[in-house]
Amino acid sequence: MTFKTLLITGAAALALAGTAASAQEIPQGTSYQTESLLGERLYTRSAETMNLADPSAFERATIEAHAAYVADMNPDTATWYGRMLSYQGYFREAIEVYDAAIERFPENAKLRRHRAHRYFTLRDFDASIAEGLRAAELYENMPLERELLGPDYFPSTPDVVQFYLYYHLGQAYFAANQYREAARWFNRSHEVAVGVDDAVSITAAVYWEYISLARAGDFFAARELLDSYTFTLEDLSENIESNFYFDGIQLFKGERDFDTFFSDEDTGMAFSNASAAASSTAFTLANYLLLQGHRDEAKEWYRRSINVDGWSFFARIQAEADWATLFPGETP
Repeated sequence: MTFKTLLITGAAALALAGTAASAQEIPQGTSYQTESLLGERLYTRSAETMNLADPSAFERATIEAHAAYVADMNPDTATWYGRMLSYQGYFREAIEVYDAAIERFPENAKLRRHRAHRYFTLRDFDASIAEGLRAAELYENMPLERELLGPDYFPSTPDVVQFYLYYHLGQAYFAANQYREAARWFNRSHEVAVGVDDAVSITAAVYWEYISLARAGDFFAARELLDSYTFTLEDLSENIESNFYFDGIQLFKGERDFDTFFSDEDTGMAFSNASAAASSTAFTLANYLLLQGHRDEAKEWYRRSINVDGWSFFARIQAEADWATLFPGETP
């Protein structure tokens, strides 16, 4: 079996037979997902290039996640199964899982946080913002919540749900060109990350908060934020992904060389293949130039951020949004 043609094994099928949710089979093959902001039709793609796990681990984890979801649909089983589908590019199908779970648990903020993220990936920023705001309302004055870990053979981290909720709200507002609101939500994610002493999450939040503040024209606050960032690579040693955001902060601070910044090398780390590296570093260079007043020079880096093999990267989505605003009617 491959990631794109996951089938329930005979034993698993027998175990699931007769249950109410068994009609919702594991997706197979390629399915249409959405259009890019520039009119390109986007489809599912293999998870092989995400550097998350080997094929057998993906198959096993997906089958087990589906079985647990069918046997007992609850916020945790629905969340994990939806995540497994999303890793393989089945974003619409993941939303269907969250739809069903939210119908049963309408006040569950975690489910809504994940559905908001999937709306963002599909470029429905208005829906993502609305869902994210509802989740934030439900979490108000509640203690922080951690994601449950996946199986021990499949890499996962005990993420703080509220961090990613606020972080993805920032992403959705940024893509909608609402930079002050984006900065506000990235700041809230930053506060959560500081509260749990998570250097990796702080770094991601600072990167996006800085760009949001600068794009909103609040250069003093943006510079103040950069100056307050003092982590080194040693502080980020536990990062399971590549340190693209750290590198970007160093570029904005003037501590990295522009001419050697771009990378299209597969790091072998999670979510950090060659396309992710190219899209992320090109987007950073485009924003560096844009903030220096070099719109025309930024154009080529936006083009390189968009024209990669993969369409779910934050940098790719934000590059599309910027291109549509800055260069309307043009093809990257």
